[in-house]
Formats: sequence, C-alpha cells, structure tokens
Amino acid sequence: MAPSQEPATAAYRAGAVAQRLEHSWIGTEHVLLALFDEPSTAIETLEELGVTRERVEEEARALARSDPPPPPYDPDKGLSPNPAWYKLTGCAKGLALASGRRRPEPEDFLVSMVYSEHASLASLLHHLGSSQRDLLEALARRGVRVPEVDPPAYRPWRGLRRIEVTEAELGPVLDVLAERHPPGSEWRWGFNWLGDPAEGGPRRARVDGENGIDLDAALAEARERAGS
Repeated sequence: MAPSQEPATAAYRAGAVAQRLEHSWIGTEHVLLALFDEPSTAIETLEELGVTRERVEEEARALARSDPPPPPYDPDKGLSPNPAWYKLTGCAKGLALASGRRRPEPEDFLVSMVYSEHASLASLLHHLGSSQRDLLEALARRGVRVPEVDPPAYRPWRGLRRIEVTEAELGPVLDVLAERHPPGSEWRWGFNWLGDPAEGGPRRARVDGENGIDLDAALAEARERAGS
C-alpha cells in the first residue's frame, strides 16, 4: 500500500473526534477516543481494565462543561492541536521508530499516553482500581514491547483553588509560583487562558492550584514586585 493510501493514525483521526464533540481544540483525549475506531491490542487491553469508549467519551465531553467552558468548535476558525497533542504524537513516533516502524500503531499511542501523563486516562484507571503500571503489564502480556522505566505515579489533585489574572499579571504570578513550588515539588499548579483572543479586548487567564498553594499571596507578591 502506498504511503498516501495508508489509513490515518489515531493522532490525525482525533480531529474528526474533536469536531464531532464540538470542541475547538485537538488534544490527547481525542486521540484516546480515536483509538476505539479500529480493533487493536490497545483497545483489547483498555477494555480488559474497564476503560470503554463510553467512559472515555464522557470524560472528553466533561471538558466542555468546565467553568468557564472553552470556546466551542467554529467551522470558520477550524481546529488547533494543543501542546499535549504534539507531545503525544512525537512520543508515539519515537516509539515506532525505535521498533523499526515508520508509522505509529495504536499501542504506541497508548504507551505514550502513560509516559506523557495523560491525566484523563490515569484518572479513569485510578477510579477503576487500576494504574498505569497495570496497563503496561497487560500490554506486555499481549506481546507489546513496553519501556522498562517506571511510569509516573498518578496523584489526584488535593483540592482546587483558582484566581483570575490579567495577561500582564500572568507572567509575574507564574514566576512567583515557579520559585515557591517548582515542577516536581509537593503542590501542583497550572493555568489556562480565558475567552477567545479573536473576540478582542484584554486577555485574562485562570491560575489553578492545589490547596497547599496560596494563590492570593502569589498574586499580591507579583503585584508588589511589579510596583517596586
């Protein structure tokens, strides 16, 4: 079969999944759903552990019900892959090449989700009484080559605090958080932009943190530094 005639991988079928769900982005959750479009060892393994298409789709749909909700799909603007999609795709291609294959298989994407810390998959496994390690072992029993490196341990967020900041405040706030709670430390945090930049007006962002992080104090310090 000529390369141009090869079936699209899950990474590229994910766009159709995102459009069907009326999401404006393409993420790893859409790749995971796209895996269910064809029979594979990856899907057999997921279903053995209780991860079904229905469960995965409910998790994906829940993203559109977050507060505030992300902008819905707009045919005029199209779809944009998010950074997690690029990270996952690159990891899957690397696994395929390491095994002597040019094209990633469903199992490459699934293993990549384990090591790229796919939060939805890890959460589903956790709620089903399973883990990423259980998933890798189940794949290995089916003859899939998996890395010998331990997968990252899943840790549910311990509470959730939020603040909203302006675009100008975001960078200084993130600098304070990175100093107080660097990556890999006990308490976790992150941020997302709010609204659609195409609509104009000043951009705002939402900063999230676990209960052990004083976000208000971080914002106050960032403002103090900016004024000094």
